[in-house]
Amino acid sequence: MEPFATWLYPLAWYPTLILFDAAVAWREGRFFLLGRPAFLATALAWSIPFWLFFELLNLRLENWYYVFLPREPVARWTGIALSFTTVIPAVLVSERLLDALGIARKTTRSIRIAPRLARALPALGLVLLALPIAWPRVFFPFVWGGVLLIVDPWVRARDPARSLLGDLERGRPGRILRLLAGGLAIGLLWEVFNLAARGKWIYTVPGLEDFKLFEMPLPGFLGFPPFALEAFAVWQALVVTGLAVADGGARSTRTDPSPSRPAGRPARFVAALLAAAFAAVMIAAMHAKTIASVVPTVTDLGAPSDALSGAGIDDAWSLAAADPKRLAASTGVEVGRARDWVDRARLATLRGIGAPTAARLAELGVGTVDELAGVAPARLAARLAAAGAPVQPARVRLWVRAAREADRRSAIRPSS
Repeated sequence: MEPFATWLYPLAWYPTLILFDAAVAWREGRFFLLGRPAFLATALAWSIPFWLFFELLNLRLENWYYVFLPREPVARWTGIALSFTTVIPAVLVSERLLDALGIARKTTRSIRIAPRLARALPALGLVLLALPIAWPRVFFPFVWGGVLLIVDPWVRARDPARSLLGDLERGRPGRILRLLAGGLAIGLLWEVFNLAARGKWIYTVPGLEDFKLFEMPLPGFLGFPPFALEAFAVWQALVVTGLAVADGGARSTRTDPSPSRPAGRPARFVAALLAAAFAAVMIAAMHAKTIASVVPTVTDLGAPSDALSGAGIDDAWSLAAADPKRLAASTGVEVGRARDWVDRARLATLRGIGAPTAARLAELGVGTVDELAGVAPARLAARLAAAGAPVQPARVRLWVRAAREADRRSAIRPSS
């Protein structure tokens, strides 16, 4: 049922944030997010360009893509923006909740950060970002860490109390540990909510496509903890520059950080303008490369919507689940024609293939899920490229694998 089928992820994640925030309020007597409207507003807003930076990297990495998003551009990009806004608030509130529960509050021996090391870390971060851009199939995991090494030393030089390196120097590693644990937890929730959604992302990580928990390759979960550190570091950099409103600090880590002073109005205007321009460019880039399909209609599949509505079929998924003989009887068409509609719907709804690509596959003689299961992925990718419709070979591998799994689960397919 729409909009839940397509937008399950944000519709599940916002209530989850509220539950986390309520748990913080239960422990501390005040909401962390809802109790600070200006802080929450800036955290939501800056989450979008923050995550779009990783979408920029993914244009080169090609590690994930999106399927079955709304057909209407306004609805599509509004929903995407609402999904992306949750990133930084999720990282911050999960750390605050763990802190409110008394997790990792002990102090340890301080770790001295030598000046030479502090100067070298940003250079190392640049290397970690450059390697996956140069050789994405080998060094793609390094994208989760480079931003942290660039940003946190900068924050430390300006306000050590807001820096993770500063935490180590003060003998207070708790915030780092809570961010790592919270990052893993919210990463798991992100993947759980994504699994059941129709509009979703799918991973195509080289060499790891056969070892997945939900949609995520198992080793990929190791990227969520450092990603949480990166989100925190970027957020603190925004606070230090006055472009974001401070959260007030966690109870166990308050060490009198410098008060957050808002940047001047011209600086905020320029920053907002640059963020909006970056978002606009990335929207166009994602539309061209990362968004693989939109929600198909029965009309897209060559079926008459009026006749199918009378048979109780109003979308491609209900058509894909239909029995061709019963469909033929209820619509008054030949069984063969009804079977063609059902076959096309099953193909279009498989792993985000979509109606346009299903039509291209049919032109190449691959018009059913059974036929897709019998092709060699590399050869099919080459044929699509030769026909002027290139598709990332990893996506084709996922299609063929899904088709073969559907064949193995033939007992759930409607008989014809």
